[in-house]
Amino acid sequence: MVTVASFLVFILLTSLLLVIDITTYHYSFMEAWRILFQTDLLIGRLILYGTCAVGFVSAIIIDIRILKKKRKKQTI
Repeated sequence: MVTVASFLVFILLTSLLLVIDITTYHYSFMEAWRILFQTDLLIGRLILYGTCAVGFVSAIIIDIRILKKKRKKQTI
């Protein structure tokens, strides 16, 4: 469940950035998407997405630990 929540937060925040760019600067969807991944801005985005990826991996690990605890409790 933690994994799904972190994935949804990542998708929704990216969508929010796109919507803000579209409404503020009157870009089309494709222009906003292209600007989101421009080279000069890409370093900051890579740091952001790297942090999100680490969070996603940790969420997967947390889900696996919760699942193992539940299985262990059911056998006892």
